Amino acid sequence: HGCSCCSLQNQSFFQAAILIQKWYRFTMARLEMRRRYSLSIFQSIEYADEQDQLQLSNFFTFMLDHCTHPDSGKDKNKSNVEILFEKPDVRKIDVPDSYYGPRLSFPLTAEDANALLHAFRNEQLLHARYVLQLLSETRRVLKEMPNITHLSTSYSKEITVCGDLHGNLDDLLLIFYKNGLPSEQNRYVFNGDFVDRGKNSMEILIILFAFLLIYPNDLHLNRGNHEDYIMNLRYGFTKEVSKKYKDHWKQILCLLRDVFSWLPLATIIDSKVLILHGGISDTTDLDFLNALERNKVRDRTDVGIILFSLKNSAHTAVKTQHNPPSGSILDILWSDPRSQNGCTPNKCRGGGCYFGPDVTAKLFARYNLKMLIRSHEFKPEGLS
Repeated sequence: HGCSCCSLQNQSFFQAAILIQKWYRFTMARLEMRRRYSLSIFQSIEYADEQDQLQLSNFFTFMLDHCTHPDSGKDKNKSNVEILFEKPDVRKIDVPDSYYGPRLSFPLTAEDANALLHAFRNEQLLHARYVLQLLSETRRVLKEMPNITHLSTSYSKEITVCGDLHGNLDDLLLIFYKNGLPSEQNRYVFNGDFVDRGKNSMEILIILFAFLLIYPNDLHLNRGNHEDYIMNLRYGFTKEVSKKYKDHWKQILCLLRDVFSWLPLATIIDSKVLILHGGISDTTDLDFLNALERNKVRDRTDVGIILFSLKNSAHTAVKTQHNPPSGSILDILWSDPRSQNGCTPNKCRGGGCYFGPDVTAKLFARYNLKMLIRSHEFKPEGLS
C-alpha cells in the first residue's frame, strides 16, 4: 500500500514538472517572439528613415543638376562652403571671464583631455572658440592620414574596437572606465557613427578629437554613414549644435562637415583584420579605395547644404557623386551581411548592399585577410 502511494506521488510530481516545463517553454517562446517582433519593427522604422533620407538626397541632387545655374557673380576660386561660411577668425571670438569651462591651448596634453572629461561629466560646454580651434587642428591631422589606416599589434597586446556611440556620452565614459583612457599602451579604433540620436554628440566628438590630437598613432577613427551632413539634419546632430552654440553653430557645422570628409574609411590590423563601418560588396576594391581623394567624394553631404537655403551651392560638388568612387564609399558605409550568397541591393536602407559569405570569402582571399569587423547594425543582446 505504501509503495502505491509513493508511485502516485512521484507520478504527480512528474506531471507537475512537465506542466511547469511546458508553461516555462511557452512563456519563453512568447517573450522571444515579442523580442523578435520588436526588433523587426525597430529596424523597419530605422531603415525606413534612412531610406527616406537617401531618397531626399537623390531628389535634391537631381534638382541641383537640372534646375540650377552657376552664379557668375561669385568668386569661382572659392568653394561653395567658403562662400557660405567664411573661415572664422577665432582670435576675434572672446572668451568671457564668466566662462568656467576648460581653456585649451595647443598642442593638447593628456591633462587637457582629462579636463574635458571632467567638464562634460558635469554637463559643461566647451566654449565655441576652443571648439573651432580643436576642429581646425583635427582637420589638419586627418589630412595627413591615409584612406585606410594600417596598424600593428607588435608593440601593443590589445586594440579596442568600438562601434556606434551615437551621441551617448555615458557609453563612452563606461568604455573608458572599463578599458582605460586612450594612450600609447591602450589603443582604440572607433568605427564610425559618433553622432546623431543621442544628446551628447558634440561632447563625444570633442573627446575623440582631443585624444586623436594627443595620440594620433594610438587612437583611430573610421567614418560612419552618420558622419554626413544631410543625415545630421534628420537625426538630431544639427539641432544639437545649433542649440548649444547659438552664435557660432554655422561655422562649427561647416568645419565639421569638412572634418567628416577627411575621416579615414577603414582600418587594417596586422594585415589580417579589416575594420570598416558598414560592410563590403562584390565590387569592393581596397586598393581603389585607398587611392581615392576621400574629401572630394562625400556621401551625399553636399546636398544637405540646400536645406540651409543656398540657392546655387554644391552644383559642382554634387556632380562628383555620380562618379564610380561614391558608390564604393556608399557600400562600405551602408552595407549589411546576410546568410545568403551573393550581393543584392540593400532595399531596406536604400543604400549599400546585402553581401553574402561568399563575397566576404572572395575579399579575404584577394587581400589575405582573416576577419572583418563592422558596426552599423543594432544588436539586441549587445556585444562586449
